[in-house]
Amino acid sequence: MNAGALLIYDGDCAFCKNSLLWAINHLKAMPRYAAYQNVDLTEYQLSLAEVQAKVWLVDGQNHLGGHLAVAWLFTNQPALGWRIIGALIRAFGPVSALVYRWIAKNRHRLPGGTKECSIEDRP
Repeated sequence: MNAGALLIYDGDCAFCKNSLLWAINHLKAMPRYAAYQNVDLTEYQLSLAEVQAKVWLVDGQNHLGGHLAVAWLFTNQPALGWRIIGALIRAFGPVSALVYRWIAKNRHRLPGGTKECSIEDRP
């Protein structure tokens, strides 16, 4: 695991915080993490709209959003089972992206979600 990697999540979203807590409690190798509300987004070349829409993993020059950030998190685990899950997320990229977008759009309806978790469409 790269010690410089940073997972950027939505600190106002209960679903996002609960997901992060799950990862902290179940995954041995976790990168640093911070709510986007506490991060200088310009330092990571991310916009407010980008961090409000999905989780980001910044690892050096790599900026991975959504399902790619989740895949990175799993593939960097010491346990083979988690690495296989990460590989499957990557292998089914278009499907994984659709699933991630659906979860992100509906996170306020999922267990642990609140109205603060909802994302308004920007046409």
